[in-house]
Amino acid sequence: MRIRPYWTLCPTWNVWSPKAEPLPETVTRRWKISICTTCMGRVEDLKRTLPVNISDNSDYPEVEFVVVNYNSQDDMHEYMTSSAMLSHLLSGKVRYLRTRLPRFFSMSHSRNVAFMNATGDIVTNVDADNFTGKEFASYLNRLANIRPHRVIFAKGKRRINGRLGMFKNDFVSLGGYDEELIGYGGDDYSLLLRAMYSNFTLMWWVGSRKDFMRRIVTPRDHVGINMENPDWRETERMNREIILKNLKQGKFVANRNRSWRQAEDLEVHS
Repeated sequence: MRIRPYWTLCPTWNVWSPKAEPLPETVTRRWKISICTTCMGRVEDLKRTLPVNISDNSDYPEVEFVVVNYNSQDDMHEYMTSSAMLSHLLSGKVRYLRTRLPRFFSMSHSRNVAFMNATGDIVTNVDADNFTGKEFASYLNRLANIRPHRVIFAKGKRRINGRLGMFKNDFVSLGGYDEELIGYGGDDYSLLLRAMYSNFTLMWWVGSRKDFMRRIVTPRDHVGINMENPDWRETERMNREIILKNLKQGKFVANRNRSWRQAEDLEVHS
């Protein structure tokens, strides 16, 4: 049986139209934007992307890069506290967080830790193997000046690749990423679909800016590395069933009765 794509699971989509609401040439407010990246065992990707992303968003002063070391067993801590990052840490451009407790990588929990410890008005995920593209934060701010609440920022309905952003207070109202989901698969679509069912508006950010989606291609056999169940196809199927069940039951707010914001031993280096 053919599996329906995630984006067909929502009956109606409120989608921003640039024809109806063009991007403003000038903005009335500069929101603080937190670009969040979580990492376990992927520091070689981070070494390639993070310096470029910092440079590519240097036009926008109200941006911070939140980097979560999710008990990475490589030299991530050494890199993040090295001279290469020192000036960014001291200036507050980079906010570096570290937890030494997790044995396995959790996409949902790690992102919740990053978002909840970010200081921005807007929080957006950018995986360690992703390049933001030039002036990405500035572009998000222009979108936010059109719709300053109940929006979710993404490239569109399809192939999200973890690139989701929201106002932080809206993120909290939806209960964050669903920590019921284990391993690889569906965490970003769970958040997106819950937002759509809650009458949010999807504001897409690709258009002519294809450089917003550049990334380092990760071999498929590396996807499940560092996860408790490395079989990403199996966890994707399991998570899909959980997402479908919750949508059918009208559970659009995740992590009820769960302490989902926490990393007990969190170290903050900034």
